[in-house]
Amino acid sequence: MDNRTRKNQLKIYLTDEEKEIFEKKMKLANCKTMSHFLRKCVLEKEIYIVDLEPFRDLQRLLSNATNNINQIAKVTNTSGVIYKKYIDYIREKIEKL
Repeated sequence: MDNRTRKNQLKIYLTDEEKEIFEKKMKLANCKTMSHFLRKCVLEKEIYIVDLEPFRDLQRLLSNATNNINQIAKVTNTSGVIYKKYIDYIREKIEKL
């Protein structure tokens, strides 16, 4: 054990499904051992941090617009009438998106 350069051992627990995915990815990476695969993943791969906040804002705006469209559709289907102001409102919201 004294001649080893890697002296720290890690142990993980996986579900059967996770283990299957792990083994498939290990095979795709052409790694013969779990240790080699994990070292490759940890030491050679880049970690990217993605700010999803702009997408959350877009999702909120889109959700608001679709809610408004659904409300207008409900009124239209109930009464059989759609007002120009509703159409203009939808157009304005869509252009804003």
